Amino acid sequence: MPSILRSIRTFLLAPQAFFDERPPAETLALAVGIVVVLALALAFAIALIGSMLAGSVDATVTMDNPDRPPEWVCDQHEDDPDSILGENCDEPATIERDAGALVQEAAHEYVPIALISPFIMWILGGIVLFATGRLAGGDPSVAGSFALAGWAAVPEFARLAAVLLGFWIVLRDVTITDPESQVDVIEGAMTSLEPFFLVVSLLVLVWQWYLLAGGLSRDANVPWRTAAFAVAVPLALLVPFTVF
Repeated sequence: MPSILRSIRTFLLAPQAFFDERPPAETLALAVGIVVVLALALAFAIALIGSMLAGSVDATVTMDNPDRPPEWVCDQHEDDPDSILGENCDEPATIERDAGALVQEAAHEYVPIALISPFIMWILGGIVLFATGRLAGGDPSVAGSFALAGWAAVPEFARLAAVLLGFWIVLRDVTITDPESQVDVIEGAMTSLEPFFLVVSLLVLVWQWYLLAGGLSRDANVPWRTAAFAVAVPLALLVPFTVF
């Protein structure tokens, strides 16, 4: 256990020393595992946010009954006992649904995207890091580049925790009784947390830069300053998306 704690401390405070002891290419399996865990955590977070939103909505909505055929079908076949098309025409045309349940169902539709997106970002990150190492005059390995892209997912857990905390803070005292205004209510509540999310996102980018600079320096065999500048270029392109 002490060696594990020491490794974690080294990874957090001195990533270059961490990767000097463990060449990035040799940690590929562990890095892939981190991406898998992030994908599962992101999917769980989406489901949890949906649950938080559902818990804040205290209203019902009137909607078409999905179990009843369209009106034109019932007009033509409702009185025909031999037509299977007229079945269920005795069902009500509309039903009342809990608005919170609908919100949660809508959130669950994003779970597959949450499961896939970390792997897409990991693949793109590995390609970018390999190209960055080459452009920096180094000799990066493919395995090392993709391992570093996986390790870069570690700071994302901090961002995810901050987002969940923010949603919990905003929604814990909110009760929405008008479904039509729920988007405006939630956006208004989240506006107060935008500076917090901005700071967290920038800190995550800085952490990723520091981590990747140390890892690329070791994997591509280039000076730390060269690796730091090379990594800063693609990460800088993400800043506008973080700010806006």
